[in-house]
Amino acid sequence: MNLTYLRPLYRQSGPFASVYLDASSDTEDAGKRRDISAKDVADELAAAGADPAIRAAVEAAIRDHTGTGRHGLAVFATNGAVALTQTMDEPPARPVARWGEQPSVLPLLRGTHERVRWLRVQVDRIGGELTLDSGATLRTVRGDDDYPITKAQPGGWSQPRYQRAAEENWDRNAKDVAEAVAQAADEVGAEVVILAGDVRARQLLVEHLPPAVARRVADSEEAVPAAVAHRLAEILDAYRAGRAHGLAVAGVSEVRTPLEWGQVETLLIAPGLPDDTGDGLIAAAVTHDAEVVLVPPEEEPLPEGVGAVLRYRVGPAEGAGDEPAA
Repeated sequence: MNLTYLRPLYRQSGPFASVYLDASSDTEDAGKRRDISAKDVADELAAAGADPAIRAAVEAAIRDHTGTGRHGLAVFATNGAVALTQTMDEPPARPVARWGEQPSVLPLLRGTHERVRWLRVQVDRIGGELTLDSGATLRTVRGDDDYPITKAQPGGWSQPRYQRAAEENWDRNAKDVAEAVAQAADEVGAEVVILAGDVRARQLLVEHLPPAVARRVADSEEAVPAAVAHRLAEILDAYRAGRAHGLAVAGVSEVRTPLEWGQVETLLIAPGLPDDTGDGLIAAAVTHDAEVVLVPPEEEPLPEGVGAVLRYRVGPAEGAGDEPAA
């Protein structure tokens, strides 16, 4: 998981209120249930010692939420104001309210599906439109739409010349779109590129894509879950191989020091890791740009519920001081 959106949260000082609730709007009494949850979590925060400004800010964020369908909501507040709200794919079974020196983010990760970035490209023989997985249009590419765009009808001495001109024009336009796709895939980190549109335009586009991007091409969004599974398998393979060569560690104490030194590339968290322990490790991971991956319960267990793939072997970074970087 890419957790860069949590960075602003960690730049603020505590204590923090961390609240989770079912914010689904797929039933007739959804609004009433949300109001009840808002009051319940406010009461829990009061009992834990949260001040009135925090409780009021959290209640307002819950009541003002306008998400649709089945989903959960996470609210984090500190210093009298809401610091972050985030929807979750899976709503919690019951409302949760915590008050502590660090934000409790592990339930947010557990309620959010693993994703990969993908890019949709709709092409024709003139150009293409590039759309992000969020639905936002990234850019539109228009090639040369001067005559001829279509081949000449059969017959006549000029037919071959017009056919060649049409093919050359399509090919130039496909090359322009391919350059934009390669650049966009690199910019957003797209692991899947979904192509749609004119069959011949798609064929030409793939021919002009760099091999590394062409290997990510798919015909539908059905390729996205497969990409998620493939990526998880690669990370777990790196962890297993790294354990034999000093490039992976397991267990809370073994993971904590490399995290503080910025040596962790990927933090692995299994279902059994306690929330408070996980929250501290995740804070260090976000601070040092490490990825966080939740390991499914069907995979082999991690010692103490946590492991890490390292950027380099265990030990202080070369040239570092005596203390871990803050």
